[in-house]
Amino acid sequence: MKKIFWIVLITLFSLAAASLLVVQYTQMRRTVEVSDNLFNISVNNAMDDMIEQLNRLKVEDYIGQNDRYRLLKFKRIEELNDRILDVVKQNYTVFYDTALVNVGTTMVDSVLLLPGATVSAADSDAIAQYNTLLATRDRLLNGPEFYNQFVTDISEYVVDNILTSNSFNYILLDSLIVNKLMMNGVDIAPYIGVYDNTNAQFLYCNKEGMEQKLSQSPYKYRFHPDGMMSPNEYFILLQFPLSSLLLKENSTIYFVISIILVVLILLLFLLSMRAFFRKEKLDEMKNDFINNMTHEIKTPIATIGLACEMLQDPSIGSDPESNKNYISIIGDENRRMRMLVETMLQSSKMSSKNFQLTLKEIDLNTIVETVTANFNPQIASRGGKLACTLEASPSTIVADELHITNMVYNLIDNAIKYSPEKLDIEVATRIEGAGIVLAVKDHGLGISKEDQKHIFERFYRVSTGNVHDVKGFGIGLSYVQQVVALHKGTIAVESAIGEGTTFTVTLPKE
Repeated sequence: MKKIFWIVLITLFSLAAASLLVVQYTQMRRTVEVSDNLFNISVNNAMDDMIEQLNRLKVEDYIGQNDRYRLLKFKRIEELNDRILDVVKQNYTVFYDTALVNVGTTMVDSVLLLPGATVSAADSDAIAQYNTLLATRDRLLNGPEFYNQFVTDISEYVVDNILTSNSFNYILLDSLIVNKLMMNGVDIAPYIGVYDNTNAQFLYCNKEGMEQKLSQSPYKYRFHPDGMMSPNEYFILLQFPLSSLLLKENSTIYFVISIILVVLILLLFLLSMRAFFRKEKLDEMKNDFINNMTHEIKTPIATIGLACEMLQDPSIGSDPESNKNYISIIGDENRRMRMLVETMLQSSKMSSKNFQLTLKEIDLNTIVETVTANFNPQIASRGGKLACTLEASPSTIVADELHITNMVYNLIDNAIKYSPEKLDIEVATRIEGAGIVLAVKDHGLGISKEDQKHIFERFYRVSTGNVHDVKGFGIGLSYVQQVVALHKGTIAVESAIGEGTTFTVTLPKE
């Protein structure tokens, strides 16, 4: 029931986290869409205002300063020509009466009164006005080539000549566009191009190499210089340097941050669950440890108590052989309890940061022989065998004798415990490289792959169906690993269910 509860809780949390991300992403998309629409509206409004202003400008506002001076000079000449023609039209009878005046080539020479001609004061003023206008025009003209060249190169009614020449003031165009964009809340300076759609060519681009992107831009606006229609179609194209709005980039960043935060929360949740499950597991292991410890201590106490009662019985206490057996039982059970308590104390000491080994030169083969000799009676009583193959030579190492002895004892004791039927144990030593190897092999129950991951954890015991069918309290192998680690060695386990287990310890010689 509890397992189902946690599965449901984790599932609900995961769904809530996923839903939060979906809502965040949807909101981000909507925000970006609204922002895109507002941006497009702002750009279009700005360009509408700019095109309207651009169409109201005259040709002299488009061109550079030098060409603007030439154009104004040209217009002044045109104005003088019109005034000269008006004077001639208004005084038609004077200028076309060959008895009164002598007219030279039109718009080149002045009008001269013929000798003996009689004219009115008004006619005389008209002739003087004509000559004055003509002289003024000729001073501006500086020769007929100026007029002819200017009409060819730049004229207020030849729009195409203005745009396709270097005379057009594109800096003014850029300035107008940027100012109008800023007035409409767009502070991103765009790339700007002027495109001749009729001839399929760019007349201007303020950023070299951007023509291809500009040609694909959705921001395309037709305009008519000087408010006049032209045979060609001209467009102003805009391309903003960012592939998307700054808001879109910021939203993406915020969305990524949201994902990271959700992942962190999920990770913290999983770590909390892991800590909780670990705590529950430790509680279970602690309870098992207390139960096993109680059982382990209770059994020798009961045995010692029973032996003491037997010794106190007069009918039995008078038999020397019986006394010897009961005293031996008391001694064995006493050693068993002492070893149990010693293992716990040594394991606790090793957990301390201030723990230090008492290093000296010891003989590993000798220690193995001593420990196996203590187990021989127990193994023989069960009809088993313990074979020693001590090939390590030399077998001396620099280590802590007490802890190395306890390590060997725990490994052999563990092999005996988990060999309930076929008690066949092999202990071997050998030299490998700069180290010495101790291997303890049994042909017992074996350890599953899953249990192998945890056997070196304190209080962990491999389950065999009955918590008390194998004596122990889940601290032996943890203690062994601590001893190996403190001696800067390694320990490995190879096992298969029903085939047995091999523990291999490698220790440095020094």
